[in-house]
Amino acid sequence: MSERRLVISDKYFEVPSDLLARLQNLRAGRAADDIERTYDAFLLDPGVGPPTYLAADGRILWDDDMWGVEPTRGEAYAAIVVGARKTGVRDLLKLLPPRPPSAASCGECGGSGRFKVGGATLGDEQPSSLLCPTCRGIGWRASH
Repeated sequence: MSERRLVISDKYFEVPSDLLARLQNLRAGRAADDIERTYDAFLLDPGVGPPTYLAADGRILWDDDMWGVEPTRGEAYAAIVVGARKTGVRDLLKLLPPRPPSAASCGECGGSGRFKVGGATLGDEQPSSLLCPTCRGIGWRASH
């Protein structure tokens, strides 16, 4: 068995009190795990990849035993995008920075933040999609 590797990002987000209360209520509805209890965190994605959490202090945590996650701003943005989708808490997206007027849409995903996957469909007959690896799900690229 490999040793647990907890990866913690810098503080990228300010979690407003109303969103914090909503996340606390969701967490109270089920048994919290040790990361949630230790770091006052909320499970965003139990995932195919590493379980991902948002801490109340605005950091992202990854329970990364084999994935090699690097705690970059892009990975933190991706965690918020995926977390909003998986938890159904769309207000998580308000944590992301607003798109600057000068920012171009991501050329890889056409600004959608997602790639359609070769004709496969989900149960609701919508094309399956994956998070865009270029823009990390936000749909735009900051100008340099």
